Amino acid sequence: MTRLSYREQKLNGVGSRVSLRAKRIDLNLTLEEASKLIGITKYSLYNYEKFKTIPTVDVAMKIAKAYRVDINNLRFAPDDAEVISSKNNEVIK
Repeated sequence: MTRLSYREQKLNGVGSRVSLRAKRIDLNLTLEEASKLIGITKYSLYNYEKFKTIPTVDVAMKIAKAYRVDINNLRFAPDDAEVISSKNNEVIK
């Protein structure tokens, strides 16, 4: 499946949330440049972009600030992902 850039997603009306990778590419930032701007390792950013790990709220806020976008407009997990509450192991939709 081909991934669309942030601009292409907006032009095609694909939701209001954009993947971290698409937004980074839209800003013409390399993985290393973006990770330095955010203050994390490029390996962490790579894992966030590939949905291998989910950033903490603090890191997610740093990413949103660095990318100049509202945190609610970024995707930190695949659309079909289920998040499990750490308190009671319930699925959060």
